[in-house]
Amino acid sequence: MKTAVFALFYLAGAIGAYILRIPSLKLNARAQKPEERMSQKQRMQKEGTLLSVLMIFWFLAAQVLPILYLTTNWFARFDFRLPDVFYYAGLVIFGAALWLLRRAHNDLARSWSAVVQIKRDQQLITEGIYAHMRHPIYSAHLLWGAAQVLLIHNWFCGFLGFALIVTIMVLRIPREEKLLLNQYGEAYRSYMQSTGALIPRCR
Repeated sequence: MKTAVFALFYLAGAIGAYILRIPSLKLNARAQKPEERMSQKQRMQKEGTLLSVLMIFWFLAAQVLPILYLTTNWFARFDFRLPDVFYYAGLVIFGAALWLLRRAHNDLARSWSAVVQIKRDQQLITEGIYAHMRHPIYSAHLLWGAAQVLLIHNWFCGFLGFALIVTIMVLRIPREEKLLLNQYGEAYRSYMQSTGALIPRCR
């Protein structure tokens, strides 16, 4: 019973993450230039086949599997038990993920994109949360994955989403850093030296 309750908390947080993203989606839709609009096929070509497939699987692992976990007994054999304190730690971590996600989207404004690209007239954002870390949206998703592990005590439904998002970040961040270095040159190199990628750098 307790496991089901915290799995529901997880799903509520996951839905909340998408709701928090709605203002950024609307802002980008209004500000987007015609040449920046891409079809789903173009998005997949931009990301590459491997990353596109991994992100689809991550969506299924982070959204669909928890629903199946709650509504079926298909994955009961993979259940494990941890002390209740881990549930509460998961709630705190998911709360931090949602706060960080919202803060990063607010600071990035129309410079945010769902795919790795540089928009026309895009400025390098180094203020707000970006003064401390270069990829706070990715950090938020890693916290989200950790919260899934702590709130859904199941080797398959809890860990798969975290494993996939870690893999996506390992592949995606270097591509994004290379693109930004090509675009902004020494300005971005200097920014890299003063900030951490996923956590603030100790100074």
